[in-house]
Amino acid sequence: MLPKRNSFVDEVRINDVVIGSNFQIGDSSLINTHSKVFALHREKELFFGFESDYEDFIVFTEPIPIPPISEKLHFKKFNANPTIHVSFVRIIGLSTSSIFQIGNTKKAYLESRIHHTRQLEEHKENITDRNE
Repeated sequence: MLPKRNSFVDEVRINDVVIGSNFQIGDSSLINTHSKVFALHREKELFFGFESDYEDFIVFTEPIPIPPISEKLHFKKFNANPTIHVSFVRIIGLSTSSIFQIGNTKKAYLESRIHHTRQLEEHKENITDRNE
């Protein structure tokens, strides 16, 4: 078995970690994150109390096909230096099933489904204004 790499980071600064995202220090065998976001933007401030179910939109229920890896992969790797050293990392934000990890991961599956609806007012132009 080949030796694993070690990661060393002196300093990390992250402003925000939101909506199913993670900041992880250390190794993991599996990372599995999911997020479903229904964003509704209205020009007027109006809220009915119940806007919709996720199941009303196919984007949230349709399966995502993941093709199997059928090719046999052969490679050799040589880690001349078994460490990765980083002095400073600055991240403004992690959002919607994203991961920032310092370490090794065997398997990762990240899924983010977003449906964004904009309901804008109908604006009628004044024909005389356009001709001026």
